Amino acid sequence: MRLLNQGKDTGRALSRKKRGSRNAAKAKRRLARLHARIANVRKDATHKATTRLAKGFRRIGVEDLNVRGMAKNRCLARSIMDGGFFEFRRQLDYKARLYGAAVVVADRW
Repeated sequence: MRLLNQGKDTGRALSRKKRGSRNAAKAKRRLARLHARIANVRKDATHKATTRLAKGFRRIGVEDLNVRGMAKNRCLARSIMDGGFFEFRRQLDYKARLYGAAVVVADRW
């Protein structure tokens, strides 16, 4: 994802600035704007996906995942935590009620 690559350079640029300087403040604002944009993109994708599922299906199956256990995997931890599974399921629950769909939760075992 291109947004994340920009964040690496922006954060590095901030770390190189002298603390308290105007250039540091500008770099900090730039980094905050980038983080806000990434958060908005993720939030928008979650809303669109949950709305599409709730409107398109009468019954939706969701697996109850052990997110804490999956986050211990060093290779996948960042991707797992970026997923926002709780927020996805929370939105899916309320939108399913709104549009008349049923959410069925499958046990993790």
